[in-house]
Amino acid sequence: MKRKRLIKGAVIFVLMFCLPVFAYAAEEKAEEEIKIINRIVVLSASEGAKPVTVTSEPGTTVIWLNRSRHPIEILFLDKQVVLACGSPVNFIVGKGGAYESAKIPFGGTASLCFLEKGRFDYKINSSRTFYDREFLTGHRGSVVIK
Repeated sequence: MKRKRLIKGAVIFVLMFCLPVFAYAAEEKAEEEIKIINRIVVLSASEGAKPVTVTSEPGTTVIWLNRSRHPIEILFLDKQVVLACGSPVNFIVGKGGAYESAKIPFGGTASLCFLEKGRFDYKINSSRTFYDREFLTGHRGSVVIK
């Protein structure tokens, strides 16, 4: 009887004091391993993409900010983005299984988290409005994931 109480007390002690310490240590380690990397690219009609090339590592989210006066689209050229993390903003999966941007309005953003290594070159297309003399054409950029 005394032995059962001793074992029961030891089990309760372990459950109450030791397991939370192990769980906290595991949680702390998991938090240390998570790297959140964001890169911002500003798009304007006069200057195109700034910076033109973004270089980073897998898990990086690139955020494009439309500073031109008309809606734009980002079109990946050679290497297509088929794998992304999180929830892309203003990107959809196209018929070929690769991500394509929707039209990004003035002041709007689009973001995509890159998981694959490689060089992703893109072209910026715009929709010219009737009253807009500023037009975004021929501008390109690239995302390099090492």
